[in-house]
Amino acid sequence: MLKNRLTYIVVLLVVGAFVLLYESPMTYMALYVVLALPLLSLALILASKRHFFVVGWLTKADITKGEQTQYVIDVANRSFLPASSVRVRFDTSHPAIITDMKDQYLSIMPRKSNQIAFNVSAKYRGNYTLGIKSIVVFDFLGLFKFQQKQIPAATLIVRPLVADIEYLKLVPATSGTEDFRDFSYQEDYSVISDLRKYQPTDGYKRIHWKVSAKKGELTSKNFQSAKRNTAAVVIDNSKIFGDSLNLMSLDEALETEDAMMQTCVSALAQCVKRQKFCSLHYLGGNTQTFGYSSDFDYLYDAACSVQFDTYEPSAFEKYIADFAEAHGDADNLIIITKDLTDAVFAACSTLKTYGNNIILFCFGDKEWQNEKIGFLRDLDIEVMHYAQN
Repeated sequence: MLKNRLTYIVVLLVVGAFVLLYESPMTYMALYVVLALPLLSLALILASKRHFFVVGWLTKADITKGEQTQYVIDVANRSFLPASSVRVRFDTSHPAIITDMKDQYLSIMPRKSNQIAFNVSAKYRGNYTLGIKSIVVFDFLGLFKFQQKQIPAATLIVRPLVADIEYLKLVPATSGTEDFRDFSYQEDYSVISDLRKYQPTDGYKRIHWKVSAKKGELTSKNFQSAKRNTAAVVIDNSKIFGDSLNLMSLDEALETEDAMMQTCVSALAQCVKRQKFCSLHYLGGNTQTFGYSSDFDYLYDAACSVQFDTYEPSAFEKYIADFAEAHGDADNLIIITKDLTDAVFAACSTLKTYGNNIILFCFGDKEWQNEKIGFLRDLDIEVMHYAQN
């Protein structure tokens, strides 16, 4: 635009010089035309820009990491006047976004439209804002520009990958005759443990009809209870960027978050595959409110909603300490954390004394955690470490 304005000033000066040197109707006419052109150009662009529209959308707004979608822009000129030049700039600054989007300069003829599609994918799971940063319309001479109203940005939801982690050392449930009313127990109707007098709350399935006929009174059956296979997954979803991992960039923080969430959903998938009833626990919520579940789609959706930008790292230390005191009732406990802090170390030790099978996934600096990892392994706790450096 600066170049166009300088060019116009030079032309105006040259025409003015001709008027001074050669006063004639032709030179004055040229001067009047040069002076009128910016006004005409301005009037035309003011008339046409109101009929210029840009719309953008994602062909698929919910994808899995590694999948590709497209961002489509539809540019339409509904005026009878051509749009001289339109610049569309895109917001592609997020380090996780991979796209071939480039700023576009368009010229749309009257009553015409143009549609352009760009490929979009993401390196990490998460929710990302994607869209048009600005729309600028220029007049025909390139002397004036006008900012068009921006369209709402699109949100791209990228879900974590589910990997096959067959190496998880999950233990089977123990069976016995514990109280079947506990959530982790169910009755085995193929095994009758004993008989008792009929109670009004007993259903017809409990009545032993042959014994009742012999005794002349209703007799109920007690069934042996079998404990369900259970697993609880706990993930440290406190803030990652700028915490004790000393991560130097947002890209590294996103990489850590992505690795933790992939481990989380992969562990849930493996537990469900091995017929475990699962629960997911994290800062701000948990799935156990609705009971243990063997529905992987439900557990996966719950994991995808976990956010890492709300709680400070100290919040998880208190959370894991409270969890260790209150949740000693699952056969398998899978803990996914950034740091093997004193609180996490103590929680693993406490949960192990309850007889639980502990599997710890740790993401963080390897050197200073080696000693603690050794202690946990001596307690027969499975530790899988993923150093960032």
